[in-house]
Amino acid sequence: MMQGPEVLDVLIVGGGPASLSAALYLGRARRRALVVDAGSPRHAPSAGVHNFLTREGVTPAGFRELAWADLQEFPTLSRVEARVTALAFENDLWQARTAQGHELRARALLLAMGTVEIPPEIPGYAERWAKSVHHCPFCHGWEVRDMPVATVGHGEFARHMAPMLQNWSDDVMLLTHGEPLDAETRQVLEARGIAHHTSPIVALEGPGSALHTIVLQDGTRVARRALFMKPGQRPHDLIRELGLPLTGAFVEVDAMQRTALPLLWAAGDCTTGFQQVIEAAAQGARAAASIIMTLTFSTD
Repeated sequence: MMQGPEVLDVLIVGGGPASLSAALYLGRARRRALVVDAGSPRHAPSAGVHNFLTREGVTPAGFRELAWADLQEFPTLSRVEARVTALAFENDLWQARTAQGHELRARALLLAMGTVEIPPEIPGYAERWAKSVHHCPFCHGWEVRDMPVATVGHGEFARHMAPMLQNWSDDVMLLTHGEPLDAETRQVLEARGIAHHTSPIVALEGPGSALHTIVLQDGTRVARRALFMKPGQRPHDLIRELGLPLTGAFVEVDAMQRTALPLLWAAGDCTTGFQQVIEAAAQGARAAASIIMTLTFSTD
């Protein structure tokens, strides 16, 4: 593949499904695009990608390898493993610097670097994340079907997630991690036959990355084989520094992934809490189509 030209059509920050899908569209449209990938994907610990036709169960690393094998055909695409440290829109071009010393310029910019996880301070969490502790039952419910599972949360999230898990298991428990159980949530749990505990979680135990026991502060030991919870997230520092409008941790975009800043698009997990590989790929496709149309009819 070619090296990045002096002025690119598109600079893509991030190397996951949204970026790769966008790169495919751009390459097929003969647009000069560079993917800048820091090489530390948030979904790397996951055993496999799910709900993506023809790629069911492929590892995240394998997914990327297959994607780049497809992209090799298109000579206007290139990539570099680097971390972007600064972005600015100057003289009608996006300017970027990387920690590795690259100075890059492009007519359009696509941000697709995901979000930053804020893990809970629970002993045993880190080694089980994406192994036996998950954020999404659509992604990982099948693998723990008919096993005893739990979810952590309260309020609206608990009223949604606990019943959802009954699609995969009849043995579901809600843990509020120290939060009181409100009357509406209690009513939902009782109607669904879902047990609950309000005592804080103090440890996750089991051999290796497996989960066998959830230990609560009041001494209760709950036997579970999987835990579903939603860790905190925040936007990457680059997004904050650009001053992009946010909804929670996510960049606000229009129907074609445009942001509030000129010639800047965003796609993938940095824009939505519905964090699925196939959704990220779809957003990358929409963003790339919009970029191609915009550059086609640009007056400069």
